[in-house]
Amino acid sequence: MRQYFSALITLCFLSLSIHSTLGQMQSTSISGSLINDAGAPIPYSTIAWFKADSSLIKGAISDNAGDFSLVSDFSGTSYIVVQNIEFQTYTSPFLELEAGEQLVVAPISLSASTEALSEVVVSAKRQMVEVLPDRMVFNVSSSINASGNNGLELLSKAPGVVIDPDNNVILQGKSGVRIFINGRPSRLSGADLATLLESMQSDNIELIELITNPSAKYEAEGNAGIINIKLKNNVNLGYNGSIISSYSKGDSPRLSNGISFNYGKNKLGITANVTRFDNVFEEGFEDLKQQSGFGLSLKSIEKQNRNGYNVSTSLTYDLSDKHSFNLAVGGVVTNADDKLISNTYIANNANPEEDQILASQTLTNYLSNNYNYNLNYIWAINKKSSLTADVSYGSFNKDNRIEQPNTYFDATDNSPIREVNNTFDPYTAIDLYSAKVDYEYNFERFSLSTGAKYYQVITENEFVVSEVVGGVESINSEKSNVFNYTEEVAAIYAIVNAELVKDLKLSAGLRIENTNSLGVLESTQQTANDRVPRNYINYFPNISLAYKMGRSAFSIGYGNRIARPNYQDLNPFEAKTSELVIWKGNPFLNPNFITNYQFTYSWNDALVISNTYSITEGYFARILEIVDETSTFIVPQNMRKTTTNGLSISYPFQIAKWWDVSAFFVYNRSTFEGEFDNATIDITTDIFNVRMQSSITLPWDIAMSLSAYYSSPYIWRGSIELASYYGIEYGLRKDFFDNKLQVRLTGADIFNTSSDFGYEGDYGGIQILGVYSADNQRFGFGLTYKFGNNTIKNRSRKGGLEDQLDRISN
Repeated sequence: MRQYFSALITLCFLSLSIHSTLGQMQSTSISGSLINDAGAPIPYSTIAWFKADSSLIKGAISDNAGDFSLVSDFSGTSYIVVQNIEFQTYTSPFLELEAGEQLVVAPISLSASTEALSEVVVSAKRQMVEVLPDRMVFNVSSSINASGNNGLELLSKAPGVVIDPDNNVILQGKSGVRIFINGRPSRLSGADLATLLESMQSDNIELIELITNPSAKYEAEGNAGIINIKLKNNVNLGYNGSIISSYSKGDSPRLSNGISFNYGKNKLGITANVTRFDNVFEEGFEDLKQQSGFGLSLKSIEKQNRNGYNVSTSLTYDLSDKHSFNLAVGGVVTNADDKLISNTYIANNANPEEDQILASQTLTNYLSNNYNYNLNYIWAINKKSSLTADVSYGSFNKDNRIEQPNTYFDATDNSPIREVNNTFDPYTAIDLYSAKVDYEYNFERFSLSTGAKYYQVITENEFVVSEVVGGVESINSEKSNVFNYTEEVAAIYAIVNAELVKDLKLSAGLRIENTNSLGVLESTQQTANDRVPRNYINYFPNISLAYKMGRSAFSIGYGNRIARPNYQDLNPFEAKTSELVIWKGNPFLNPNFITNYQFTYSWNDALVISNTYSITEGYFARILEIVDETSTFIVPQNMRKTTTNGLSISYPFQIAKWWDVSAFFVYNRSTFEGEFDNATIDITTDIFNVRMQSSITLPWDIAMSLSAYYSSPYIWRGSIELASYYGIEYGLRKDFFDNKLQVRLTGADIFNTSSDFGYEGDYGGIQILGVYSADNQRFGFGLTYKFGNNTIKNRSRKGGLEDQLDRISN
């Protein structure tokens, strides 16, 4: 711990040094107050600061006393616009501001509105995808064809994101993405994280942020960076809400219905959301595998039914202008009924008369519960400093029942040879605790942020294996086990942001994390790895320089990150997917570390070109190992090294006044290197993705979204190449009854070109060639009905659960 504080003190002295050398450089600001004709303050009004060309610089909301402040590095000609539903709009004359000028305007008096106005919103036109210097933002609420998707499907629509057949998220060619929800990291991983994302509906999601090189303020977890899913959570003065329903049909139906309420009065704000979902997923595999003189021809079809509820509520209370509390509670309850049917022809290449057919089923039922509680406190100490504190608790429980009947038949006459029937009863319980505090101070010439965080994850995993003979189950104690895993991480960080010279900005930060983990295996079968403790300290520096030249800019950045093993991957016992495919964990799986380099150039506030280079030591790969002549293990192992050299280009343009287009191109050259007991892997692959997203205004006020995409082949599981795919999707939207009713029609993969994916691999004595199929061609229908007072003033709050992310660039 002394090392922690030593590093923190060093950063503080660094910030003081910068403070003393920066001279008189400071940000430009406009501040003032709003009053009515009687001289009383006007709170909760929208103030927007525009350049002379009407492009947005900054936005703010006046506080309870009617005061406002806008801070930026902008200098030159600009103006401000003030709007409030109860008053006439105010537009200032042009303001000529010097760099670093602190302008205090005279109190602005707003006259009462003489007309009954509908809802007034001051904002720049919101693009479907915004590319900012440190992140890319996918505005889900602006995408019509996103309606009706669950959270996992929605991620696949974000530029540069791919979801592989194992439901792993790949961001710009790199796996190991950390998922955040409302600014808080999700501790779930693997299949449990996929279940959570599938329970979320796109109609409840506001936006998705893709952050490839996060600052030291964020946890260092996540090789490829962070994806933050921000849910809709608008608190308004008054009462309103909406009812949302969506339905889509492919091979199977998916349905969700939800209702949301918002209420705000004076210092109190309340939101509540309830969604009922019922989704059916279908997928299949057909492949041919050659190993040890045998040919295995597999055909499998899986149907997964997920239904349940996603409930969230939030209560915010302002004790005063300086003190605010937020309590958020959420829960997801999911019932699942999965059925996997497989038939495998087992060909003996040396003795064809011994060929067999394996008919197997995997029947899974489970109930999972995920609950989260979060208490947040914000103290706006003064206009220069603030402190936030956050305490969270989460729990996840999943109770499985798996039946796996297997029958072998003679391939010649289809007569039964033998049966091998098993049942599995896995149970998982996870408790998650976290506490953090963040402090920020804005000096005249730079800002300093510092904070500390502690979290603990406790997982309990029971795995009971039973053999079924004559319909009678008997527990196999040698194959059953209990695996408990505890992980604690304590962290401190400090960040300095400063303008070194005019238009040249520096951001430097250091995060220090101490990880203490323990995996304990309880089993009747003696193993050499029944207790695996770890304790290590890591340093994660992050530094970037940004230089702005009018409407163009460039930045360079460097940072280190870590990915810790999923607890499921650490359990050393075996779990059969079928009689021929066996999952086996690895308790000695080490964390992997990544070094990121990034260069970004933007031109004319439109074209953005970014080049990244990353090196990952100890990449997590899932390696196939031959067990016997016909069976294989899937084992997570650390690959020696992977590299990714990526180029991304984005450019928004307008074809016509009624047709806006955003184009995205992502290219990655990746290498995978590893030496294992049964194989050596040395793969170099070129991967690229193209996505064109259009927003079109049709006659009769019909809005249309049209997207086309292409993905080249990429590496799956670190060793298998998955074939390319492409497709087109659309969405149509029409509003009725003074915008209270919204009707949507959607279509995904409308030409059925991205529902089948070929794959192949050749290493370690195993050759495999196959096709993976998914239910991606879908057509849907959605409705949203708004009720309550839709002409109320917005009550702006910064979410207590969210990192304070300013998404408006200067």
